[in-house]
Amino acid sequence: MKRPPLINGLITWPDDGTLPPHICRLCDTDLDTDSEQLASAICVVCGYWVCEACDGGTDPATGDAVCDDHKGHPLAANCTEYA
Repeated sequence: MKRPPLINGLITWPDDGTLPPHICRLCDTDLDTDSEQLASAICVVCGYWVCEACDGGTDPATGDAVCDDHKGHPLAANCTEYA
């Protein structure tokens, strides 16, 4: 399933190989700083970074994550491991 351009009115990051800013979509933490040691991943649904404190689950096989806002979306069906 391809990522839709909008989900619940939120723009998703384009699925074109570019990377979104390294900032958690939910808490705005800058994940690129040396002082910030949070694990993070790109949400498989919206395509933005999400930190480990805000993720709604991860895929144990791939390490893919979903942000808490989108954990019920079909694209996140394998994100069944919760922090």
